[in-house]
Amino acid sequence: MAASMPMNTGHPSWFGSGAYEEQARETGTLARVMGLLGVAALFTAAGAFIGPALGDFGFWVSLIGGLVLIFALRAARDVSPLNLILLMLFATVEGVVLGQLLEIYVSEGLSFIVFQAAGATAVAALAAGLAGYTTRRDLSNFGGFLMAALVIVIVASVIGLFVQAPLLWTVISAVSAILFSAYLVFDLNRVAHTQGATEGQAIMLAASVYLDIYNLFLDLLTLLSGSRRR
Repeated sequence: MAASMPMNTGHPSWFGSGAYEEQARETGTLARVMGLLGVAALFTAAGAFIGPALGDFGFWVSLIGGLVLIFALRAARDVSPLNLILLMLFATVEGVVLGQLLEIYVSEGLSFIVFQAAGATAVAALAAGLAGYTTRRDLSNFGGFLMAALVIVIVASVIGLFVQAPLLWTVISAVSAILFSAYLVFDLNRVAHTQGATEGQAIMLAASVYLDIYNLFLDLLTLLSGSRRR
């Protein structure tokens, strides 16, 4: 998380004025993070709408571009308005990837599975978010454990690319779903304990929660579609 830094009054903040730090004391961090997530969701929907028309080239460019953009966002998190632009570009390319994946499910007659996964994601995200936000305990010490678990899941996923075992992917998806639910608890707990967040902090918190929900949806989609196909 970025350290608190004074805003440059020569460059107006997207939040409304150069006096952002004063406004931050009056406006909850949660409201700003949720607002950013709402806007990011609109850009994701736009990306998903145009995604199928971009073909395989668009899919791979967006997949790689998403990785580049998230690192660029971390580097420019305190540079306004570049940080907001990068967040929305990231949400758009993730939408392109998502749109192409959803087209595959729809073409296979699994539209209902998509709605089930979306509903399950909403319920899980709400429950995990409430748990993380309302608990009085500071969960920041769990960050290292969650990161180690994420590395294990990534390594297992890479292995799964070479080992054609449906059961392995089911296990990976189940563990990953649990992991990103835990990340939602962790990240919403960070939101609760970040009072008077800077613009860069709010954007990075929104990006973290966005990724938690996005990956949780993909995991649940894989699990539900796998059980349907069996």
